[in-house]
Amino acid sequence: MRLRVMLGVLVALVTLGIWTTESVAMYTPNPAGRWAANHFFLAGDLQYNGDKDLDSGGSLDDEVGLFVRPSYAFAENATVYGRLGFQDADHLETEFAAGVGVQAAWALPQAKAWALGGSLDVLYWNAETNGGSNIDYTEIQLTPAVSYQFPQSPMFTPYAGLMLDFITGDLDEDDPVGLLFGTNIDVNKHIRLDAQFRVISEEGLFFSAGYLF
Repeated sequence: MRLRVMLGVLVALVTLGIWTTESVAMYTPNPAGRWAANHFFLAGDLQYNGDKDLDSGGSLDDEVGLFVRPSYAFAENATVYGRLGFQDADHLETEFAAGVGVQAAWALPQAKAWALGGSLDVLYWNAETNGGSNIDYTEIQLTPAVSYQFPQSPMFTPYAGLMLDFITGDLDEDDPVGLLFGTNIDVNKHIRLDAQFRVISEEGLFFSAGYLF
């Protein structure tokens, strides 16, 4: 039964993301996520941005990233992580991308189902155009958020947040503000899934799966 519910939620999130998302920026794990202290976590991340608007008037289309993300919970509900992988986009060759991030959350003492949190992410990407020239940029994102862990079904922790996303380097982003919505799904005490979509200025869908050691 729990597996059927989990798969139903995933299908609904993916469908909603494909139909309605206009989003901004890079994937960031649940900014108000909950973690047991002193544990390692290893995840695989998939991010897709359909249309990142640029300040020059153009856009970065069909941006896809695949990353390995190791993390460590250095305190309760607080993690530091890195990401290493590849990212490409329309008319650009796949190239190396790497980043770091930190995330922390605070469960409200009088309403422990609710948590306030935030994350800070930095991602560097170097790409080559079809014409042979190089493009690189550094993306910086600050994401305050709130999450809710269902007392009746603690495997689900939906969340929502505000993104402040900035690009420095050869490209400049047109709209730095967006919203994200998603949910963690703890299949068991070791496996955590995260499905996320964003709204405002570009299409995007994001998914990760990881193992808690």
